[in-house]
Amino acid sequence: MKLGIIGGNGVAATNLLNTMIEQQLTHAGAYRDCHHPEIITWQATNVPSRSMYLEGRGESFIPGYVEIGTQLKNLGCQQLCMCCNTAHFAIDELTSKIGIPFFNMVEQVIARAMQSPAKRIGLIASDGCLKGRVYEKYLSPSQLERMVYPDADFQKMVTAGICNVKNANRFLPTDNENNPQNQFEQVCRFLHSKSAELIILGCTDIAVSFQRVEYDECPILNSLQVLCDMICQWVYDHNFSPNTEGKRT
Repeated sequence: MKLGIIGGNGVAATNLLNTMIEQQLTHAGAYRDCHHPEIITWQATNVPSRSMYLEGRGESFIPGYVEIGTQLKNLGCQQLCMCCNTAHFAIDELTSKIGIPFFNMVEQVIARAMQSPAKRIGLIASDGCLKGRVYEKYLSPSQLERMVYPDADFQKMVTAGICNVKNANRFLPTDNENNPQNQFEQVCRFLHSKSAELIILGCTDIAVSFQRVEYDECPILNSLQVLCDMICQWVYDHNFSPNTEGKRT
């Protein structure tokens, strides 16, 4: 089986995803290169911003994703994924136009969140993800009542943190106000103060600088880890074995 990853959104998050997949499979028993699936990663850095499009400030990313997904299909990929929560706004359209399935990271994150005992669930996501109601698409009215969001000032901090993951500010000392880890911790503190008992990291960029599994005893649900889990489960389900020598044991 061959997986196609549409990445570049961001670049560091996509690189981290590949590392996470390799490490999780190795922990599970892989010990040779042939024990891992073939993956084609396309850093789609020239495609318009997903968030800016949904904010009404830029061109659509959808044609670019269709073109890239089609090329990945032509290269033999049987399964695709997007290393971007916001891009899931168009997952149904992309699946239809490209003709092969996508892992639906957002739907799986919501499924896990709703299985938790948390009465209040915080969501940290891009402006476009929120305006496009990418997560809300998978929530019933009663489930929507459980959601907690940053206020306007803290949402600006989310945006600043996502931008700072993509630049040299992520290498600043962690106590620097422009270090994204510091910024995301402040957002988590705000959501926790609003009674959030679980916090979703609904942007894969966040995981690059903020890899905590909980904040002040409040569990963190990392969307990038969810996508990694889905990919690894797909590998297990297909008993990945390109040849006898590489058969998983």
